[in-house]
Amino acid sequence: MVLRVSIGEFAVRALIFLALAALAALLWRVGDIFILIFGGVVLARVLRSAMHLVVRFTPLRGRWALLVGILGLLVLLGLIGLLIGSRVTTQMGQLTQTLPQAWERAREQLGHSSTGRGMLQALQGQATAGRWLARMSDLATVTLGALVQIGVILFTGLYFAIDPQLYRRGLLRLMPEAARPRAQQGLDAAGAALGHWLKGVLLAMLSIGVITGVGLWALGVPLALALGILGGLLEFVPYVGPIIAAVPAVLIAFAIGPTRALEVIALYLVVHLIEGELLVPLIQRWAVSLPPAVGIVAVVVFGWLFGMSGVIFATPMAVVIMTLVERLYVRALETAQQPQSHRVPHSTSQG
Repeated sequence: MVLRVSIGEFAVRALIFLALAALAALLWRVGDIFILIFGGVVLARVLRSAMHLVVRFTPLRGRWALLVGILGLLVLLGLIGLLIGSRVTTQMGQLTQTLPQAWERAREQLGHSSTGRGMLQALQGQATAGRWLARMSDLATVTLGALVQIGVILFTGLYFAIDPQLYRRGLLRLMPEAARPRAQQGLDAAGAALGHWLKGVLLAMLSIGVITGVGLWALGVPLALALGILGGLLEFVPYVGPIIAAVPAVLIAFAIGPTRALEVIALYLVVHLIEGELLVPLIQRWAVSLPPAVGIVAVVVFGWLFGMSGVIFATPMAVVIMTLVERLYVRALETAQQPQSHRVPHSTSQG
């Protein structure tokens, strides 16, 4: 069977390919700005979700509901800070001071055996790793550039949340009039998918943080609260985050003894097993299901394009792109290839 493509269809597909290539080149040039805007979109979705809760349980509507939702989030964060803020701050400070010492003790214990010495040689330079761990405290210090980026995300997200329709109408006006209805459906679907993903990832962060903190406390590992919070926060970063979260816990446990380090490694493996076999299937029942291979590719590609910010926002960007492609391209292609006799007629017959 020979597949024939008309000149018009070939031209449309070529234009779509050129448009995607031009978009990729543009994103490469303005990657930092794009990440900040997307971060604002994610924050706006969080604020709108809080507003919807206020609308559901109170008579407030519109901007008043948004204001109450923002105040509710701030009050919740304030209560958490009052309850555990001082303890977390103390433990985080102790964590940054303990890690270099834990690395030195772990290196000494590994040097007592031939296998350990081989592992140290495989790390490509002990001094480099030691200096990197000695600078772990610098990660807790927010630079001026990071403050500026956070400020841009906060204000962008706030303005997006106040009047999202204004920005959506402006984006739709950039498109041909015939394509606007389908594009509007795609944007609505992408926003809903992003909201479902946020609910799922927040539930996973809370669950992983609690399980990790309680498990470390039960094993008698110091700074269990700080390590649990660190594990919950890094759950937002797909695939890479859980590995990074396990490193300081294993090092601190290794300072106690190799047996305790093995117990901590087993704990993180159990947590990962619970996440993959219980939490993820449960969350995907009502949240967005992202194939693992797509998630890994998204982390690699967006990390290569945008650096660490791309790794952090890789999964939500993949969710949005998959939804847009499914709505704007796949469904349109299926409709175009559907036989005329099988299409739903626009006019209804009276019987």
